[in-house]
Formats: sequence, structure tokens, C-alpha cells
Amino acid sequence: MQRGKILALDVAIKTGVACGRPGEAPRLQTIDFRGDDELTGLYGRATLWMATKLRDDPPELVVIEQPVPPSSAWGQTSHQTTLITIGLFGIMCGIVHCKSIRLEIAPISTWRKHFIGGGRHPGVIAKQMAIERCRLLGWIPEDHNSAEAAGIWSWAGATFMGRIPEALHLFGEKA
Repeated sequence: MQRGKILALDVAIKTGVACGRPGEAPRLQTIDFRGDDELTGLYGRATLWMATKLRDDPPELVVIEQPVPPSSAWGQTSHQTTLITIGLFGIMCGIVHCKSIRLEIAPISTWRKHFIGGGRHPGVIAKQMAIERCRLLGWIPEDHNSAEAAGIWSWAGATFMGRIPEALHLFGEKA
């Protein structure tokens, strides 16, 4: 099994990020790519962030949540949201490929089953469960975006590197 740092992404306008080595607590953050300009500006900010992140702090593995197919979200999404989601996913995957870093795609139901015990919870409930799970582990997510990235990161560590965090702080105890 591979060892090293994992960068996990829950890609959206506000992208959840979890980064670190399995066996340690991940660093969590949310990156907001919004601006007052067109879609191309959003894509540009995402491209700059990802290229800079991989240049300055390259991981051994990048794991990105698989986007929901537009046909599955019919009636619950817009054309603009689809362009954003699929566009950002493509940008992130393309940059990872160009940097010759290993890329894995995380199926939503699979990482959720690993992290919150079930892959079929409705979106809002699953997001809250991810936040609660992070807090139980002693990780402090900014919001549901970084909490879901933490779930993706945890799944990737267990799946591709055979490791889960060793230091679990389930009841607020100090390390």
C-alpha cells in the first residue's frame, strides 16, 4: 500500500479540503472560489489555487468526490450549478493528472458509508452527520464542506493507505 499525504476535496463553489497523513488528524479548510465575475473567473481562481497547492505542498494522493450526475439531480439543480460542479471537477482532475500525482475518485455513497455509517442519508442529514463525526474525532471543520472532505480523506486513508487516525479524541480528552 502507498504511504504519504492525502489531499481530499469536496469540490464546489465552496470546496472542502482535508489534507494530511493517515494516522494523524487532517488539516481542514473551506476554499471559497466565488467572485463578482463570470464563470471563467471562478474556474480561474480554482485553477490557480489547485496548481499552487500541488506545487507548494504536493501530496502523494489526491482524492476527489465523484460529482452527482446531472440526470440524478434532475429538478434539484440548475444548468449553472452543473457547469460549476462538472467544470471544477474537470479542472481539479486535469491539474492532478498534469502533475503526475495519483488521483482517485470517491463515490459519495462509499465514503459516506465508511465515515457516517450509511451512504443513502439525504444530503442535508449526511452533511450534519459528517460535521458531528468530525467533532467526535476532535477535528474542527469550518462547515459541512470541510467535514465532508474529512470523510473523503478518512475513507481514502483506510482504502488506499490502510490507515485510520490513531489519535482519536472521542470525548474531548487532550492528547
